Amino acid sequence: MKKASRDRPIFFYFPTSFSSQKVLFALNEKDVVVKKKLVSLSSGQQNESWYVRLNPDGYHTPVLKHGENVIVEPDDIIDYISQITQGAGGHPLVPSLDSELGKNVQQMRKKLDSIPVDILTYGVIYHPHLSTTGCLIPYAMQRSMKENFEKRLSLLIELATRHPELRDSYLNKSQLAASNFDTITDVDRVKAQLDDLMNFFAEVEEQLRKIREEGSFISDELWLFGPMFTAADIGLAVLLHRLTLLGLARRFFPPDRCPCIHQYFYQVQKRPAFQKIQHEIGMLRLTLALQTLKAASPYLLALGIVGVGIGAGYYVYKKINESE
Repeated sequence: MKKASRDRPIFFYFPTSFSSQKVLFALNEKDVVVKKKLVSLSSGQQNESWYVRLNPDGYHTPVLKHGENVIVEPDDIIDYISQITQGAGGHPLVPSLDSELGKNVQQMRKKLDSIPVDILTYGVIYHPHLSTTGCLIPYAMQRSMKENFEKRLSLLIELATRHPELRDSYLNKSQLAASNFDTITDVDRVKAQLDDLMNFFAEVEEQLRKIREEGSFISDELWLFGPMFTAADIGLAVLLHRLTLLGLARRFFPPDRCPCIHQYFYQVQKRPAFQKIQHEIGMLRLTLALQTLKAASPYLLALGIVGVGIGAGYYVYKKINESE
């Protein structure tokens, strides 16, 4: 990796993206100031040629660009954030692999990274009966996600023809989209993925119980591996939130069976870094509306700002938080 630039990093992301939320969490935890650029998944901007040139081999949104460094994998971005904030105070998000803590964090991150969150998300949207308490993602958003997903394969093939210099990238993405679609639309395969998660959460509950017994005298607030909040905690926190949105919390970590996970997630929701993400998601509709107005006309943008106002943004934020 090239030497870090002194310029402000540019962060290409979308707040409702699972991978984007992991990186946002890390940025917020370390108070890293970035220049944010939305890549709207709802309008398919992640498939536009400018973004594919930026991230030709990646399947994720976000991307972090810092000087000549372009980092496309979310865990690699978090590693980079941990690296450039060393010495700025506080504990590193990614402890050294020379330590036992570092090895434990790496092992947990690998387990979390192996969980097919996209399959689980779209699987519940396509098969609503799999949700234990009902999916909290607004129905209109679910419908839009399904429509965009079903159009993705033909769109990517069309774009491969339109942009021959990016043909391989688009075709690779189309193959992944086809494979994921086959899995998502097969209810038995989605069920199997959900069943596989049960053992993982049993392990997490046992780990948190062990930490509580061993470290209760150290701190009132303990995380996966003790009082230090790490990149592993970020991954678990964002996963717990996504499963809650999908109406799967009662299946995987109900208070009676998983009291330690339940307490852990309560602690997560009190962290300012987590709350900032939820606020940004709450403001997303207003942000996208203003972007649309800006693209249409600066005059319309001015009218939109006056007409919509701060109150509308706060209303959206409150409604989304009430549904969680």
